[in-house]
Amino acid sequence: MKIDYEIAFSNVQKQQILDKYGLDGGRTQKVIDSAFMGYVDKYMPADENQEMINSMYSSTKPGSGEININKPYAHYQNEGEKYVDSKTGKGAFYDPVSGRYWSRPGVKKVPSGEKLNYHGGANRGDHFTERMLADHYEDILNAGQKEIEK
Repeated sequence: MKIDYEIAFSNVQKQQILDKYGLDGGRTQKVIDSAFMGYVDKYMPADENQEMINSMYSSTKPGSGEININKPYAHYQNEGEKYVDSKTGKGAFYDPVSGRYWSRPGVKKVPSGEKLNYHGGANRGDHFTERMLADHYEDILNAGQKEIEK
């Protein structure tokens, strides 16, 4: 996720403000990104190994202004709807030998209309970023403000 904003100053003044307060890759942006991740990980769907959450922490560089979740099913989990193979109507096939689930290669899945069920906490579920921001937007801004005031 990248937060876009606009400041009504000249480009030189804008860059001076960004540099002075540690935004645009600086110390304040790192605090904002870290606060964002600390709150959103309580809202993200979680399996036993917390793969999506671990992916976020391992693939995001705090200070970049972008939060990355590098799992192929992250969008699917965020939408909260089961996607299925258009031909078979199945979400996935199970291989009892390996214990893994798989899908037919190269087949684009389609929404089924069936809602996903989430486990692991009351806040975990679909549209996790939007729900977290509704609850903690001010907390994230306050963390950034405290860093600026240092």
